[in-house]
Amino acid sequence: MLVAGAGAGGTITGVARKLKERCPNIKIVAVDPKGSILAEPEELNKTDKTQYEVEGIGNDFIPTVLDRSVMDSWYKSDDEESFNMSRMLMREEGLLCGGSSGTAMAAAVHAAKELKEGQRCVVILPDSIRNYMSKFLSDKWMVQKGFLSEEDLMVKKPWWWNLKLKALNLSAPLTVLPTVNCQRTIKILKEKGFDQAPVVDEAGLILGMVTLGNMLACILAGKIKVSDPVSKVLYKQFKQIRLTDHLGKLSRILETDHFALVVHEQIQYLTDGSPCLKQMVFGVVTAVDLLNFVTGRERRERSMS
Repeated sequence: MLVAGAGAGGTITGVARKLKERCPNIKIVAVDPKGSILAEPEELNKTDKTQYEVEGIGNDFIPTVLDRSVMDSWYKSDDEESFNMSRMLMREEGLLCGGSSGTAMAAAVHAAKELKEGQRCVVILPDSIRNYMSKFLSDKWMVQKGFLSEEDLMVKKPWWWNLKLKALNLSAPLTVLPTVNCQRTIKILKEKGFDQAPVVDEAGLILGMVTLGNMLACILAGKIKVSDPVSKVLYKQFKQIRLTDHLGKLSRILETDHFALVVHEQIQYLTDGSPCLKQMVFGVVTAVDLLNFVTGRERRERSMS
């Protein structure tokens, strides 16, 4: 048995053709990530996934160099098993391989179960770790993508890590309607000592964020006027967190973001009786909030001792 990933298709096609010349009974297992369309029959490609993180294999078209007629079977892989297998190969086998190598090995572990005693399985590991140092090699990246949980890492965490967000006792947020102009919003933010505020509609539903830095940059660049409503400078690339989430998750977010929007989900029933899930703003949390909570408790403990 030969197990290899299919991308452009040259490697697996060439190797499979030659091996079938020399060993007609060999079984060729092609590996294709979920979200790609290379596998046959077509039903194998049906999925709700629109993208995948593993690189070097898979495609959104059928390359002319890929000869699918020499493939005996296909294995559809997912990112989680691919990256965790790659990390295992590095940790336990000393093979500094990339994500598509993990994909091929995960498929081989599955496919080789049908082999009988004395039969062999060859796996092609086509990539190295060189290009992925900041991706799946990073515990943080794996956790952010949902491929690992904090518990899986088995690393000692600080005392506050598993406390819920509600322990911060956040104050009610300052929110702005989308019709408020930028000049007025800048004045409000400066008076209240905030750098950002959620923009909500009349019903309190989240539309986005407005930040002091983004507004000032757009005004200075001539993109907007001070009289324009804040709806013209809505900032939507922000992280959300819930009161039931751990402070550890918040800490991870604040390593790359200046703030996180605390949201609360509630079920709202419409006039026809159908339920609708709505997200309401509970607050905005920053690194200062987390730092004050941690240092405040540690100061109190020192003073008591």
